Amino acid sequence: MTASRASDTLGSVNRALSLLELLAENNGLTVTQLADRLGMGKATAFRLAKTLVERGWVEKDEELRYRLGPGLISLAPAIQLGQDVRHRLRPMMDELHDATQETIHLTVLQGRYVTYVEQLVSPKPVHSVRTLGSRSPAHCVSPGLAQLAALPDDALDWILAAPLQRYTERSLIVSTDVRTELQRVRTRGYAVNRGSFRAEVGGVGAAVLDVRGKPIAALSVCMPIFRMQTTDLEEIGAQLIAAVADAHRSFRVSQIP
Repeated sequence: MTASRASDTLGSVNRALSLLELLAENNGLTVTQLADRLGMGKATAFRLAKTLVERGWVEKDEELRYRLGPGLISLAPAIQLGQDVRHRLRPMMDELHDATQETIHLTVLQGRYVTYVEQLVSPKPVHSVRTLGSRSPAHCVSPGLAQLAALPDDALDWILAAPLQRYTERSLIVSTDVRTELQRVRTRGYAVNRGSFRAEVGGVGAAVLDVRGKPIAALSVCMPIFRMQTTDLEEIGAQLIAAVADAHRSFRVSQIP
């Protein structure tokens, strides 16, 4: 790369970051306002904003005003985000692990993905293991579906606005199908995945909610598909509901002044 091309690239990055910083300080700006405050042409401001909208870092409302988008949360280090969550939820994870003898995952929703921040591996010969810090598509795994079901409408609309990737024949890739499944999750209190991300792996998950009803994390019981066929999933679901209820009480107590 020549010096001039490198300078142009760094300039574009700097302008994009300046745009994000400006939006962080203001609740909605038009492209004209962005251009004026950043000292750039309107066409340049529009291209920058359009690129950031496509990445989910910025969103545009019906009045054509730009503001920070929910996709920015995917930039935060998930393991750091999950430190307090891991500490508080470890007792619930231990109880689930003892009761089910299956792999227990703790995940945090970040944008359109869930990130694995803790796990207890099943002692059984055949089990599923995830690398801490790795991600799975939220619409294809039980902890993701559980957390999506608890999102406010605007955040869920943003997530489902993007094309949904198919990973197996069981993947839900139509937004209306996902919404129907999320309603089932809300009704029974937990989500079930039967090979939607990895064909041979499934699980049951439930969301941990804060005092406002928004998802903090999710606990899930993961197992091979062949064991799911002989496992009482309703019992697993009941155990998860009890676990996240304990977790909710823990977080509620911690927020009492």
